Amino acid sequence: MRIFFCLFFLVLSFTLMQGIGEAFVPKAPHLLHLVAEKIKQPVGIEAFQTKKILNHKDGEKEYIELEEKLIYKKPNQLRTEIISDKIISFSVESDSRFVKVINGVIVSHDKPLVDLYTDILFYRDYESLLNQISLAQVDTDKVSFQRYNDTICYVIGRPLAKGKPFSGLWIEKDTILPLRYVVIKNGLLAEFVYHNWQRFSRTWYPMQVSIFLDNQLFATIAVKSFDLKSGFSASLFDIEYNERLYPMNNTDALDENSKQIDELDKGMENFKKLYE
Repeated sequence: MRIFFCLFFLVLSFTLMQGIGEAFVPKAPHLLHLVAEKIKQPVGIEAFQTKKILNHKDGEKEYIELEEKLIYKKPNQLRTEIISDKIISFSVESDSRFVKVINGVIVSHDKPLVDLYTDILFYRDYESLLNQISLAQVDTDKVSFQRYNDTICYVIGRPLAKGKPFSGLWIEKDTILPLRYVVIKNGLLAEFVYHNWQRFSRTWYPMQVSIFLDNQLFATIAVKSFDLKSGFSASLFDIEYNERLYPMNNTDALDENSKQIDELDKGMENFKKLYE
């Protein structure tokens, strides 16, 4: 028996010396598999939401309020429509391809930084989600424990320098639900915080999202209704179909506006031009 215990402690010591003891923290693929198993991937989702885009000016806050419809279709397809009498605007994302149409003209093939919050919501299989956050420069080789607002989280990602912000995904340890997603792109830091996850049948969805840019609140999202649906037309999510249906903008104006939205060079005025 004494020999058994000696061998046991030798093996344990060797394991800890080799760092294998860190296996108690799941690797990113396994952790995202747990997330996918928790939130599930229904055949289809239709959600209506209100998005308030804030502007901080001279110490006062003003905002533009948008009504949006989001249609999710399995696997990895999303259509977002702005509900407005003044503008016809929608975007389609399918298997990492993206197109945005405003008033019958294609204005962009690049997903705006502020819309990356949907990555966590419609990439609901772990391989696609792992690939997507990798494309967002999240270091998926590193998983650690951290506290976020007194909540213990698994964190996928690591800082390039100690104490500096970094692209990463925070997953609440107890619930295995995504809590925070941070993306750094073109020198801008976007932070998406998911609140009030609710269960619908076997799937989960956050009823509120907060969007921060460079640590300042930029937009809030509140889901008004959520339904599990199927039978959506395939053409709604067909990138090539929409590219044939709508012409590409031949001037630089709308392309420049899209870049300005992403970079927020002119703040609120860009959103008024595109959404009002």
